[in-house]
Amino acid sequence: MNKFMKTNKLLDYFQVANHQALMEFIKKNPEDKKVKELKELLVLFDVNLGRVGEKDE
Repeated sequence: MNKFMKTNKLLDYFQVANHQALMEFIKKNPEDKKVKELKELLVLFDVNLGRVGEKDE
């Protein structure tokens, strides 16, 4: 890896290539230990992943 390229530790942790793949992983694996941990952390920042993928109309 080039020294100027930064890695995204969250994507690395979930072993996905991009944020879209991360959101798909979260939707498809709600009972995964890593997903549960992420949701618990995000609650502290008032972020609700319950609406992931829903479109506002």
